[in-house]
Order: sequence, then C-alpha cells, then structure tokens
Amino acid sequence: MSRMISIRTEELAGPALGWAIEAIEGATPSPAGQLQLAFCAPPVDDAQCERLITKYAVWVEPGHGVNWVADTKRDPFQRVHGETRAVAVCRAVLAEAIGKTCSVPAELV
Repeated sequence: MSRMISIRTEELAGPALGWAIEAIEGATPSPAGQLQLAFCAPPVDDAQCERLITKYAVWVEPGHGVNWVADTKRDPFQRVHGETRAVAVCRAVLAEAIGKTCSVPAELV
C-alpha cells in the first residue's frame, strides 16, 4: 500500500470501509474451499454484521431520509447513515472505535 489519506468515517464505503473494519477487527477467515479476493465483497456479511452489533451494542434501524441509521450510544446526534444495514453498522462501529476520521490507503478510496 502506498500513501494513507484521511477520510471522514461517515464517508467510508466499499474497499476503504472493509479495510478499516479489518484494521480494528482483524481479517475474517474465508470459508473452507472458497477463494476470497481482497475487497471484492461487501465490508461484512450478515453473520459478521450481527457479531459487530452484539460486540459494540449497535442500535440500527431503517432511516427516514436515508436508508439505514446506526449508532452505539443511542444518541440521535451520533447516528451515522448507510446505504445498507451493514454499511451503517460498520460506520457506527468505526466512529466508536476510531472517531470521526480514519486513515486509509489512497488507492482504496
């Protein structure tokens, strides 16, 4: 990886979001016999999403003006949005774990 850039946690998506989650949670092992190409899959699957919800006590629900909202403090002013449930959960976990900005490899953004 080359240089790192700073990006707002609420703007992380795709490969950059997956990389940031792996940075705090560690790499997720591939199921036996399945080839996993780096950053081709969504940041987390349903089972991983449920694990993050449980581990970080994430509150998540469908939004009104956005698809999904989530947070770890049940504070309306701390909610983050996401296009999918998993993206909202990942962004909420990252906001809790590392704050409002994150450094990710530039080629992932």
